[in-house]
Amino acid sequence: MKYYFRDLLTLLISLFILSGCENPSRVGLDVDPGDQIHGELIDTLKIHAVTVKEDSILTRAASQLPLGYLKDPVIGESYSTIQFALQNVSSGDSRIPTNATIDSAVMVINYGKDFFGDSLATTSKLEIHQLADPYEIGKNYPSNATWTVGPELYGSRTVNRYAYRDSVMINTIVDSRDTTIKAGPHLRIPMDIQKIKSLFDGNIDSATFAGHDFYHNRVKGFQIRVNKEEQTGIGSLVHLAINLEENGLVVYYKTPDTSSQKIKFYPASANNAAAAIQHTYTADVQAQLSNPTGDFETVYAQGPAGLRVKLSLPDLSSLKDKQLVVNKAELVIYTDEEATGSSFSDQAKRLTLYRQDIAGQRVPVPDGDTRTNVRDPRSFGLAFGGNYEVANKRYVFALTSYVQDLLLGKIGSDVFYVAPAANVEAPIVPYLPSVYAGSRAILGTHTNPQYKMKLNIYYTKAQ
Repeated sequence: MKYYFRDLLTLLISLFILSGCENPSRVGLDVDPGDQIHGELIDTLKIHAVTVKEDSILTRAASQLPLGYLKDPVIGESYSTIQFALQNVSSGDSRIPTNATIDSAVMVINYGKDFFGDSLATTSKLEIHQLADPYEIGKNYPSNATWTVGPELYGSRTVNRYAYRDSVMINTIVDSRDTTIKAGPHLRIPMDIQKIKSLFDGNIDSATFAGHDFYHNRVKGFQIRVNKEEQTGIGSLVHLAINLEENGLVVYYKTPDTSSQKIKFYPASANNAAAAIQHTYTADVQAQLSNPTGDFETVYAQGPAGLRVKLSLPDLSSLKDKQLVVNKAELVIYTDEEATGSSFSDQAKRLTLYRQDIAGQRVPVPDGDTRTNVRDPRSFGLAFGGNYEVANKRYVFALTSYVQDLLLGKIGSDVFYVAPAANVEAPIVPYLPSVYAGSRAILGTHTNPQYKMKLNIYYTKAQ
């Protein structure tokens, strides 16, 4: 009997203990990076940081492309145009009948998810020109390609604010009836009616016009750009997301045989669209690009296809033989508010961090690996960090496994990179070059007296 009561008492005590746990389901879960055991702290290791140019990027089939002219007072000027081909209409005759009266012609391109710049005090004139040479269908153009356009203006629109979050009410034809529908955020640029009618001339033989080579040699393709001379204000970079089903040239017209309005739709596709990006840098930025081994108090990260920050840990090797177990390592990067100034103080909402393998290919650090097929089991996923802490004016990255691998010699190079990340990349930690981010960050380095970059390593010694 005494054993019965002892077992019952043990059971009751166990129940009381479990009921005191706020969330017993957390028992045995992975430790959150912010909750790890800290131990001793090292925060004085040197971090060498310098601004370097980003690689050029192949932009074919990108989910969004940058457009605009941004005059960053600290970093310099960024200018991006979008080039694209127009396909034949999906069925029927691509020509516009000679007896047609065009009511309107408009180039329609969806907005993407990213915008960076001044949205309040900037006025931009968007222009559409025909390409001087045909867009090569299927070609993957680099972001630094040079494009030539014809002098004639095919379409234009003055924009005071990019409505990249606002739905649009448009008049169209559904089942042969004039209908007003609500569409997602998109840009509509009116086109020159006479130029469009001439381009798709109904006097040309229909079989000739339908030929692939004839059509593309005649239509060539178009460029959307901002007129630099007519822009007022700092400007911006807005991203457009070309969708084959919804985007391209829409022509509304009537013919004498009917009073009903008709439509011809010439689709544009992301598979045949490319961004051309130019950057002109200030003397401070150019000084770092010319001296990649120098020590600077401020560094610059900029997209798209602009600048990234190259970092290294030259003193970390001094810890390799000390048998340290890294409980937590975090890189803390502050924005340099003094260098940024007040005329345009926006910082990137998010940065990403990655390294290169022995073949020079970009790969995630183990803590920030979100790949689906070969993801490192130690990854913190999106908890890896990089989001801008507005109140603290800083970015923080968890680098626990990366630093431990460096100390163990599992990763041979202590060089890694920081660059802007985009809203469209929100579900992942990006590491490959892309044109998605148009933002910038002005960052303090390890030698900055006021906005000091730090690597905090909390450790214990192996027994």
